[in-house]
Amino acid sequence: MERKHLYSFLELSIINLIIFILDLLFKNYGYITVNPNPYLILNLYVAIRYGTNIFFVSATLSTFFYFLSIHIQYGLNVYLILFSWPVLKIPLFVLSLGFLIAFFRDSYIQTINEQEEKIKILSKKIETLEDTIRKYENLTNDLQNKLLLENKGVSIFVDKLKDIEYNNPEDIFNEAVELIYDFIEAKTVSIYTLSNNDFLRLKVRKGPQILPNSFPLEKSKVLSTAKDLGFASASILYLSNIDIDFSFEPAMASKIEHMGKILGFIVIENIDPEKINKNTETYLKILSDWLSNMLYVSSELENQIIKNDIEKFNFIFEKIEERFERFKIPYSFIKAKVKEISNIENIKKFIRETDFVFFDEKNSELKIVLTSCNSIGLKRVLDKLKDFKQIEIEEAYTKE
Repeated sequence: MERKHLYSFLELSIINLIIFILDLLFKNYGYITVNPNPYLILNLYVAIRYGTNIFFVSATLSTFFYFLSIHIQYGLNVYLILFSWPVLKIPLFVLSLGFLIAFFRDSYIQTINEQEEKIKILSKKIETLEDTIRKYENLTNDLQNKLLLENKGVSIFVDKLKDIEYNNPEDIFNEAVELIYDFIEAKTVSIYTLSNNDFLRLKVRKGPQILPNSFPLEKSKVLSTAKDLGFASASILYLSNIDIDFSFEPAMASKIEHMGKILGFIVIENIDPEKINKNTETYLKILSDWLSNMLYVSSELENQIIKNDIEKFNFIFEKIEERFERFKIPYSFIKAKVKEISNIENIKKFIRETDFVFFDEKNSELKIVLTSCNSIGLKRVLDKLKDFKQIEIEEAYTKE
């Protein structure tokens, strides 16, 4: 703003100087007899455009040049007419009329600025009210959904369960995560399996990843509590005095257990806070119970249907490929020739519980499917297989 005023001052100084020089060249004696007076026109324009402050600067310059011109052109006789009405009326008109115009101009601009400020404040209030209205609409819609679930939730869920195939665990994992995702309107849902050494491994996920694909159970307060109590939510974190690493903490988790054995957890990694309530907890527990029973029945049916390792490999591999296409869960595959059968048991020792090892004795062919395994995990397994001289790797790749 100061630079703008400086430019205005220079501009007005140059214009006043030009008017003064023309006055001297054409001997107009301060434009006393010229009507309208150039100094008056200039300062009225300045009052309208710039307001009071710049006007007084311009008027001072004009008055100075006006009296200087009269002094130069009248010489010693200037004082005889300096205070006469024809001489004084010009600067008086300039100052009085220009001040009135500049004053009203400033008042008008101030009123406009105040109105603009009020408009901004009102606009912010409107935005705040719109946000509040949206929140109430969301809460109303959520309440309607909750009331619907209260009345029809379980029956709707049971109807959806009837559509799931009961003849293999992979189908149940895939369909269950889809069902849970839609049923409680979560942003990210996953199912983790729990190994004997209390290590969690991702089985399937829908939605943006929040938690790591594998990590020790003890890293997560929510999941550790769910293991003990059956269910836990992020609210328990605010009751804990220990340091929390939120990169391992989901919004909610429910234990999947059958016959005293913990199979894993249904994990709600991300969900809108408004949807976390007692009803959501109830439905998640129901889903966990159903899932545990379904997995048990499925494993029994699978044992009756699948006759040998090759058939089981084709069946499992098809389901894992299907899971990759639907959820983009990475997996790795290794195919190798085996010279000594005794090595198979040693290989199984460092393969995770969630992975699959198939051996075709007739063709001495070994196939390993590494679930939830990226290229880094594949390289780690291949490095371990190099220690077995009787194994020749024929094929190894990762889909991620």
